[in-house]
Amino acid sequence: MFTDQLSGRYEPVFRMEEASSASSAPALSTKDDRSAGPDVPAGSIELNLLGGFRLLVDGELVRVSLTGQRVMAVVACQSGPAIRSQVAHLLWPDTTNARAHANLRTAVYRLDRSCPGMVEATSSYLRLATGIRVDVEASMDLARRVLGTGDALDATLTDDALHVNLHDDLLPDWDDEWLGDHQRSYRQFRLTALETLSQRLVAAGQHGAAVQTALAAVQADGLRDSAYETLIRACLAQGNRHEALSHFAAYQRVIRDELGLEPAPSIGQLLRSA
Repeated sequence: MFTDQLSGRYEPVFRMEEASSASSAPALSTKDDRSAGPDVPAGSIELNLLGGFRLLVDGELVRVSLTGQRVMAVVACQSGPAIRSQVAHLLWPDTTNARAHANLRTAVYRLDRSCPGMVEATSSYLRLATGIRVDVEASMDLARRVLGTGDALDATLTDDALHVNLHDDLLPDWDDEWLGDHQRSYRQFRLTALETLSQRLVAAGQHGAAVQTALAAVQADGLRDSAYETLIRACLAQGNRHEALSHFAAYQRVIRDELGLEPAPSIGQLLRSA
């Protein structure tokens, strides 16, 4: 079934109907085992969830309905194949199990008709097709590599770190209940990775990249003490004391105005000892 679908030609933009009930949709053919997922069509297929939902086929934006986006996103956020019953409950928590399963069956059917082979559906599981590149997976992999060792940055890791997206949050404009924990977890992981990466870039003598990386952490969370400390350390390592003082002044203002607190003593000590 999936091999035939995947051989189809994709147009630059697809239109999908919203999923409603499943009463009018024919049931999908299913597989009884969890064999390897289908291969995607020749060419580049990317599912981007950082900064917003975007599905790209050979660089062309593919239009997916809101329901189809939710199905692909919830499957992509799972650590492995997504259990159908869990997906149905996550996407339609305020309806009966029967209606939630019917809605999911319709959504997957329409997604498969409009974007053939992007999602593999069995009787029990859903998963993205083999070969689809998901940006959040690349970012998580990079973050693990940055955090996983204290060794000096090698050229490959440095190049990857400067090209992988660690600047955007996970689907920031979505407020779906099921997504909240994923968003908070990813945000903390990426901020920690940015701070650690900046520190390691300083140690490698790449001060400009270290400053830019630390700035990304500050821009993501303007009340985060460790982000400002990392940024000020990078500026001082670069020899820019005036810039470090400017960032400290901004940090001092926001901490006092927003939280009614004084700056962390360790950050002031950095500047006094510079």
